[in-house]
Amino acid sequence: MIKKKDLTSKVQNFDILYKARPALDLMDKFTQAYIPGCELAVDEAMIGFKGRFFLKQYLPGKPTKWGIKAWGLADSANGYLLKCGLYKGKKEIRQQDILLGEQVVLQLTENFWGKWHHIYFDNFFSSTNLMKMLLEQETYSCGTTRANRKN
Repeated sequence: MIKKKDLTSKVQNFDILYKARPALDLMDKFTQAYIPGCELAVDEAMIGFKGRFFLKQYLPGKPTKWGIKAWGLADSANGYLLKCGLYKGKKEIRQQDILLGEQVVLQLTENFWGKWHHIYFDNFFSSTNLMKMLLEQETYSCGTTRANRKN
């Protein structure tokens, strides 16, 4: 008989992306195999998917409206994908004091801090707080802004 305590710990440690984990682990090798230029870009993308999956999103403003939302860090000079992450919705582990866009940029770029890289992103990610945090990590940033953005 399975004890409730054992079942709870297994559920908490369960990797919701276990089927995609080999591909995501391969992405980690991309950063090791390539030395990027000074300018990097962070952006979101949709991986087209119309089947049943709890991470599936609907974004009406995108060319691919249904799919899995992914974040990516790429070399601006040639588009080489350095790092990628999938949006996990409510299962996303969030820090309460920073916005989702800020957290995504910080997670994707942390391997490049202290090297004075230039990070570019759009208004989904942009905030003055993020730019201050990146500058403290010896990283330049540039992004468009929203007039109604928090902070």
